Amino acid sequence: MNILVMAYAISPYRGSEYAVAWNYVTHMSKENNLTVLFGTSDNHIGETDTMNKYLEEHPVENVRFIAVKPNGLTNILNWPNRHNLFVYTFYYAFAVWQRTAYNVAKEIIKTEHFDLVHNVGPIGYREPGYLWKLSLPYIWGPVGGANNAPLQLMKHMPLIGRMKQTFRNVANTMQFHTKLRLKRALRATDVLLTATSENQRKFKEVHHKDSICIPENCITGKIALDESKFDNPSKYNIIVIGTLDARKSVGIFLEALEQVRNRNMLHVDIVGDGPLRTNLQEYAKKHGLDRLIAWHGHLPRAKAVKIFNSAHLHVITSVSEGNPTTIWEAMSYGVPTMSFDHCGMHDTICGRCGIRVPIAKRYEDCVAGIARNINELLEHPEHFYQLAHGVLECAKRYTWNEREKLLNEEIYVMAIENHKHIND
Repeated sequence: MNILVMAYAISPYRGSEYAVAWNYVTHMSKENNLTVLFGTSDNHIGETDTMNKYLEEHPVENVRFIAVKPNGLTNILNWPNRHNLFVYTFYYAFAVWQRTAYNVAKEIIKTEHFDLVHNVGPIGYREPGYLWKLSLPYIWGPVGGANNAPLQLMKHMPLIGRMKQTFRNVANTMQFHTKLRLKRALRATDVLLTATSENQRKFKEVHHKDSICIPENCITGKIALDESKFDNPSKYNIIVIGTLDARKSVGIFLEALEQVRNRNMLHVDIVGDGPLRTNLQEYAKKHGLDRLIAWHGHLPRAKAVKIFNSAHLHVITSVSEGNPTTIWEAMSYGVPTMSFDHCGMHDTICGRCGIRVPIAKRYEDCVAGIARNINELLEHPEHFYQLAHGVLECAKRYTWNEREKLLNEEIYVMAIENHKHIND
């Protein structure tokens, strides 16, 4: 097929949105010809040097990349965001950039044939763009962002972070219910993909739009387990990875660690950096946890892989997520994940490959739930081994080989058929 792809942020070197788009392009180009519209491979709209340089040295077969340059208005609107004065102007700038990308797409389809359009990213629903107006079979997603952070998990969050998350919850609810362009885009979407079952439910309840629930990313490499780490370990290794900010809420994990009875049996690797790193380190020191923890900051991939290989458990305590990339990293190394039972973790983690901790009504009970499950693992350490082998089995469902088949053989065919049916 000839597919026109929207992938605003894309890079072979970065995670999150960038990795979602890159993995899609590199895998779906095996059987399709892709024309990819993108806006950044670096930090801001229009910054594409990294991608341009990479493509000069490593062209991707069956893929044509088109960097859509921002116009003057986009640059003006994005200036406060670029200089960290008022980051929310990005959304206004991004809407203008999407209009520019739409104009580029209109010119392309005048002379070229495309079987369908796939809006791969960004993942959030707030900016649906305009490619749904091209009168071609249209797929959007996987899309997310409709979920709100549970208020009880914010209890010990720093004030500024709590205010931001609360504001985000309120604004998110209003936008999701009232945004007119979202409603128009959904009406024109032939197949909607939602990143989590929670988002799937919300799109159905609020906008009466059916969707297919698939995570936005999946496992890209080999799936393997280093069994040597189970040979009479002196410590059981826990890995926490991600930005140290309010949303990731690593502080919840540190509070739970205080309640672990045999915590001397643990070693904790915290990989990542962020605005709360100093606060978290001070908390750990004050409560006697610092001797258990190695703070690594940002690490090159090779070093991060080594830590993942030695880990017995991966822990996520985020208040809001889609499907964090770290889940797929953990699965690829046979590492089970413990997480609160929400967001994408609710769909991906099961009792065979991890531990889902219910979100209780009280913050203290949520923290206690994390601690209780770690205590049980330390009392029955054979469960680490059992869960690791469960990961190897569950991971087979989340490989890109499976995703390619699903998109090529089912979803793309469905989009074309739905479009024909609607327009007959």
